[in-house]
Amino acid sequence: MEVEEYARIAAAEDDHWWYRNTRALIADLLAPRLRAARPGLRVLDAGCGPGGNSAWLADRAKVVALDRSPDALAFVDARRPELLAVRGDLTALPIASASVDVALTITVLYAVPDDRAAIAELHRVLRPGGALVLVEPAFPSLRRAHDATVHGQRRYRRAPLRALLEDAGMHVERATYAYSFLAPAAAGLAAFDRLRPSAASESHPSDVDRHALDAVFAPLAAAERRTLARVDVPVGTSVVVLASR
Repeated sequence: MEVEEYARIAAAEDDHWWYRNTRALIADLLAPRLRAARPGLRVLDAGCGPGGNSAWLADRAKVVALDRSPDALAFVDARRPELLAVRGDLTALPIASASVDVALTITVLYAVPDDRAAIAELHRVLRPGGALVLVEPAFPSLRRAHDATVHGQRRYRRAPLRALLEDAGMHVERATYAYSFLAPAAAGLAAFDRLRPSAASESHPSDVDRHALDAVFAPLAAAERRTLARVDVPVGTSVVVLASR
């Protein structure tokens, strides 16, 4: 990912509705574990970017913010001193085996060329009973030119992602889609990109720095989260998985 994209994320991740809702969704999934957590809880934010996805856990855990990009880690050092910034690759984590209680991987695995190796590494570093939360872009049909800009290798369907985790020895506790209300618009934008031959060669920065629709999307996301507390949803722009070792 380019440094300009990290800057956009860093500027938006505290306030933008998607980041706020994603953190709330992760908190819901991890709530039983966090309530029962022993002192010294260790969290790994694997592919942390500027660090905002895990900073909320720093008051109750030691959070290791890992990324292969020095640009990302520069934002962590400057803005998130409560996190321990570590440079490393998801396919060769510089973390001891069975030393992590919770691992987060938020829109990262889809950009890793060897996602199977990355999952094997995440399994290795988790303690027995430790939890992994994945939030990844969903449905190959929703792929857009912007995916190439951020070096996205793939998008996931729920069943194949579940199978990847189970093949690595993980127990999948929950697998659902999320952001269902964005799916129709995302499908339209993906179709529009496919109709434009020049789209693949253009630069497509993300829209995370646009807050104009927060008032619309934040309530929709909160309503969906209440639904997700009871049942899975069958479609969405993200796939969300809670797994354990």
